[in-house]
Amino acid sequence: MRVSFYATLEPIVGQRKVELPLAAGARVADLVDALAARWPDLGEHLMDRDGHLSRRVNIFVGGRNVRWLQGLETPLESDQSIDIFPPVAGG
Repeated sequence: MRVSFYATLEPIVGQRKVELPLAAGARVADLVDALAARWPDLGEHLMDRDGHLSRRVNIFVGGRNVRWLQGLETPLESDQSIDIFPPVAGG
């Protein structure tokens, strides 16, 4: 699975794109767990203290925000592209 990181998350990972193997039937929750295990500093950006997806990050699966899909239960396929970035604000 191809995972791309943007903005302030890229320096934590050390590169923009990584390949991450996940088992068949994986969900976004499994992806988040794998990312937090590999980059512990990234984990605090991904999940809040209550175990929910943090508001400090957006995760897009195939161009769609997982918040509008099934959240952490969103199923993943090995050929999907995942984009992870902090929310964008400005004016």
